[in-house]
Amino acid sequence: MPEALSGISFVLALLFYCGASALFFLDVARSRTRLPPAADLAGFGAGPHHHHHDPAARPSSAAAPASRHAPLLLGLGALGHATYVTLASFVARVCPVHSMHFMLSVASLFAIAVYLVARRRFRVDALGLLIGPLGLAFLLGTFFLGKPHAEPKLSPLFIAAHVMANLLGIALFLLAGASAALYLVQEKRLKKKRHVERLGSLPPLDTLDRAVHRFLSAGFPLLTLGIITGTYWAHRLEMGNTEEVMRAIFGYATWLLIALVLLLRAAAGWRGRRAAYGTIAGLACAAAVLVIYLVRPAVGLGG
Repeated sequence: MPEALSGISFVLALLFYCGASALFFLDVARSRTRLPPAADLAGFGAGPHHHHHDPAARPSSAAAPASRHAPLLLGLGALGHATYVTLASFVARVCPVHSMHFMLSVASLFAIAVYLVARRRFRVDALGLLIGPLGLAFLLGTFFLGKPHAEPKLSPLFIAAHVMANLLGIALFLLAGASAALYLVQEKRLKKKRHVERLGSLPPLDTLDRAVHRFLSAGFPLLTLGIITGTYWAHRLEMGNTEEVMRAIFGYATWLLIALVLLLRAAAGWRGRRAAYGTIAGLACAAAVLVIYLVRPAVGLGG
């Protein structure tokens, strides 16, 4: 019975994620018919008629059925995703945190939850264009690749601290990376000007820059805790093999890059493009750590 229910929840989550991703894409694509090019460029200092530009009014006036239904479908997809992960772990008789694929699914669920709560306050609805496919990718990864397996036992409190710190940290860094990517796309569009209306409207640069900083600031303490507990875990369980050395290098590189982005923003006024590139570089290092976890069963690094 749990196996059948997990299959149903997987299919429903798949359909909801696909629908949400399509609606987010259509919302961004269709916005060009609601927002004239001059208005999108006015905030960048290029439009001559500044009296037509009202940043506060644009997002609400541009609201469309797609933008209203897409978050609902995304939330339903996350609910189905969470149900699938829970039921599938019962089928496998292993806690989800013992599989990297399942942990990534949980991290994506945290990212979706944070996005759904923060999208109105930070005016970053367009992040759904990346968050929806992200949840879909991790759902498929869990379904086709996730094979939970037992790990050596440690203190339950220690495991809880390590797992929660990493899950929440990954969720926040995914949101920061998505915001940084949209910042670079929006900046490029505004500089070229002639391609603005083709890609539709995205949040203002200042909004995206603030979102990157807030997500990084919230995720950095969690990353620090994850680094500390992960180092202790590796020392106890894996004894410094090749795989652990590679994970440690990329893990510390992630921490250092994010720390530099936050430090240089505070001390040297690093914002905008440089902060976005630093954030994406840090996320790339974090992704390398995840790749090492994911390919471990196939390549057998370090024995």
